[in-house]
Amino acid sequence: MRTSCLAGLSLLALLAAASARAADSNAGTSGANFLKIGQGSARAMSLGGAYVALSEGADAMAWNPAGLAVTQQRELAFSYLRYVQDVDSPLYLAYAHPMGRTTWGANLSYISVDGFDVRDAQGVPQPGQEVGVRDGLMSIGLARSFWYEKLFLGSALRVVHEDIAGAVKDTVVGDIGVILKPNPTLSLGFAVQNFGSGSGNVPRITRGGAGLRLGEFLTVGLELTKASDSGARAGLGAEFQLPEEYLDVGQLALRIGYRNADTLGQSNDSTLKSLRLDRSSNLSFGFGMYTSQAFGYGVSLDYAFVPMGALGTVDQISVKMKF
Repeated sequence: MRTSCLAGLSLLALLAAASARAADSNAGTSGANFLKIGQGSARAMSLGGAYVALSEGADAMAWNPAGLAVTQQRELAFSYLRYVQDVDSPLYLAYAHPMGRTTWGANLSYISVDGFDVRDAQGVPQPGQEVGVRDGLMSIGLARSFWYEKLFLGSALRVVHEDIAGAVKDTVVGDIGVILKPNPTLSLGFAVQNFGSGSGNVPRITRGGAGLRLGEFLTVGLELTKASDSGARAGLGAEFQLPEEYLDVGQLALRIGYRNADTLGQSNDSTLKSLRLDRSSNLSFGFGMYTSQAFGYGVSLDYAFVPMGALGTVDQISVKMKF
């Protein structure tokens, strides 16, 4: 069973990589592109975005709303994202609240972009001019488990806010998702995000993938993502986890991911050069720590690091409390 699943995952990754290299005539035709940068979960980012089948709890609001119903406890999550080119997300909050087999959730985020090189129609710099971008979203979701917690269905409603140099636009869109866990080893996930509005306003994103738990310590995930304004992308991630019973005070996870992103040039950072990551725009790395003994609560800390060639590096930190 595991051999056939791994073969299927590998085949899907190769097909996705091939399709992503083809030119896409829709590139750059959607607004609200901040929705595609991986905000909201350091774990998902460190796994190369291979999270649609592994999403759970408050994290699920940004990837697959069906994962809300996977959680057994109330969860409050916070994430900080430092992206490239002065894109900064200082606030991402999410909450999941289970009520029996039904779980509802909500999230909100804020993203700012400063430091634009403002020029007039003739290309002359305008040093006295200030242009800022202020984007954000707010969502509410509902999910429920079925079939003895093997099938999870979820949906969400989202308001997307864009403020580009004073030009404000608000768009309402929806998400739907499903997760199927036929056995403790295999998980399958599918989600459609941001539907209900023209793709010129918000990019519609379709995700499909699988997760495979190999023994007690290793989890592998694969995701194929297609946005309405870009080609298909494949993400592959692996998570090595030491459970809490082995460390007494908590559990530790080490993560690595791969995503067939575009080549983004070479970084001049000396540390990245010494690690031979100065030309990398495909790999991602991260770790996670969790303890159930923090003043009677469960607390987790996750970190993701993604080199993006000449554009710089991306960092995301996520903190979650279970109670």
